[in-house]
Amino acid sequence: MTDAWSLYDRMIAQVPEDALVRRVVMGAHHCLVEAECGTGVAALHRGGARLRMERGWAGRPLRELAAGAKSWDFEVASVGVAALNAWHNQRGRLGALGLVEDAESTDPFVFLAPVAARMAAEKSDGSRPRAVVVGHFPHLAAIAEHADVVVLERSARADTDLPDTACEYLLPGADLVVMTGMTLANKTMPRLLELSRGALTCVVGPSATICAPVLEAGADLVAGSVVADAELAREVVTCGAALHGSGALEHVLVATPRGRAALASPGGGGDGAHAQAAGELLD
Repeated sequence: MTDAWSLYDRMIAQVPEDALVRRVVMGAHHCLVEAECGTGVAALHRGGARLRMERGWAGRPLRELAAGAKSWDFEVASVGVAALNAWHNQRGRLGALGLVEDAESTDPFVFLAPVAARMAAEKSDGSRPRAVVVGHFPHLAAIAEHADVVVLERSARADTDLPDTACEYLLPGADLVVMTGMTLANKTMPRLLELSRGALTCVVGPSATICAPVLEAGADLVAGSVVADAELAREVVTCGAALHGSGALEHVLVATPRGRAALASPGGGGDGAHAQAAGELLD
């Protein structure tokens, strides 16, 4: 197994040393970091150790705040992810990563439904593809029309949700994996991506950090967000309102060569396609 911290270290190291924090906002459901280079948001993940967030971040290095993503206090880690997103999730940096400009939809539960349908059509034995969703999301019905869907959730919200510890058993045999970007804050993302190597894997949500290290670690698609209106985003986070649908975010989709091929062609490729795509990305 690759050192789990290497994913975090590479993401943090890409944040410039001279980029400074302007403001940190923690709301009821999300957190926001404004920096000289841009603004980032993340869902506020509660739990873990109780180390508490330091005060007085204005004028301090963004990289130092981003290093909080490694904290075992998940609230502190959430702010660290927002700091990472203040650098990485900026439109000007996404083109080199494979920004999908012509996507009919950036909603993963919309664009993954036809992918699941094509996977089902390629099953020669009449079985259905297996889809594993890490995190309880609504609107899974379109994917479930074509695939057997299992939801893994640490705090079960439905009788059919399985505990997240089932990942060790279910992800290696999955055809399609969707995981929340919050898995970076709770430290499960490195292992989840490793277990999902044989599947088409999509990281989703406003917390999803869109950067080369995440793609190189195994994500084929990242459906994340860019802050389009920093002032509005700050107001929404401060009020504890929902960012989704507020107009503060622009939803974007980035794909590796394998991910882009899955959107456009049957099936989505196997392990060989994944290895080739990862090689192209690293080159």
